[in-house]
Amino acid sequence: MKINYYKNIPLLYIYSILIKRVSMPIIIIYFLLNRLNFTEIGILTATIAIIHVSLEVHGGVFADLKGNRLSLMIHSVFAALCMLFYLIGDSFWYFFVASVCYGVSGAFISGSRNALMFETLQKLKRTSEFKKFNGRMLLISHLVNAVVLLLIPFVFDYNPKYPFVIGIGFFIGSFIVAALFVEPRKTVKKSSSKEFNKNIIKSLKIVANEREIFSVILLTTVIAAFTHVGANYIQPLLTIAGLPVIYFGVVYALMRAAMGLGAALTHRLERWFSAESIILLVIFLMSAAFAGYLLGFGLIIPFCVLLINLAFGLNRIVLEDKLNQSVKSNRTTILSISSLIQTLFRAVLIFFSGILADYFGVQGLFFFVLIGFLVFAFAAVRYSRKVYI
Repeated sequence: MKINYYKNIPLLYIYSILIKRVSMPIIIIYFLLNRLNFTEIGILTATIAIIHVSLEVHGGVFADLKGNRLSLMIHSVFAALCMLFYLIGDSFWYFFVASVCYGVSGAFISGSRNALMFETLQKLKRTSEFKKFNGRMLLISHLVNAVVLLLIPFVFDYNPKYPFVIGIGFFIGSFIVAALFVEPRKTVKKSSSKEFNKNIIKSLKIVANEREIFSVILLTTVIAAFTHVGANYIQPLLTIAGLPVIYFGVVYALMRAAMGLGAALTHRLERWFSAESIILLVIFLMSAAFAGYLLGFGLIIPFCVLLINLAFGLNRIVLEDKLNQSVKSNRTTILSISSLIQTLFRAVLIFFSGILADYFGVQGLFFFVLIGFLVFAFAAVRYSRKVYI
């Protein structure tokens, strides 16, 4: 009987909808409501990063050896546990355990979703359409999630615990969807620790020796890490802008729409502009947004929030396509190594950003973020130009 690999594509769309954290518009406010300060919030973020560092590459090897389907199912289990500890938590240590669960869940999704999409398209002989399908996946998931996020602040206002109940339900749904995926390749039977280590060493050598792959990972790391630093302070920034909490869901909905729009437009923009031109545009838009966070007030701040999400949507599809097209073997492991490098850099940035925010204020922090981003971004672009020239 012929295997229907194409069904993975709509299932990936549904899975991507369900794994979005519906608690996102209120999570920092929830932490502050439970008497955490920005340094403690930074420690929670760093904890997630440390777990990623410990498990992420092994999670990628696990997916390469045992299959992306099982890896995505495990992600859903630990993500649901994360929501459960947020639900029952009322202090730092509950949220610390939730952060550990979130870190573990991230290790198992790292690279698995993109690898499943790309390998499905390989079976269908349609890899040239990866940008289109990946962009569509992001657009659909972000637009649907945007509608959900509109409601979350109202739910939070009624009861601060209820968003996490909804989150648990979503992740249970994502587990069921993941169980329906068809693995587009035979799973490697050898799964000893020796085989794991060989896979990791081989993948690290590929990253180190293939300058094209490393240059893409470098650009991805800088842009993603600084984007996450900005995302960590969206809720305090919106408070500074004078926006009531009940409207945070509107902003987060528009954020999702902006990122999805950027992702969907990418393969069309590449008809007229090179990938490098799009990346330079992303750097310009992100720099303008960080400057807006530093100096802005009122509606300028929400506008900059949308600007940085539009930019990240453009960046994500371009660099994910370049990386997937460059990788010939050990795909999920290499994607996990890329994510691991991002996580390490992001952990350092977010930890120190928490300290800077406590000393200089949230807006004052973004003076350092803007300067750091410009330095690292143009260094990464310069290295990338040397590789391709």
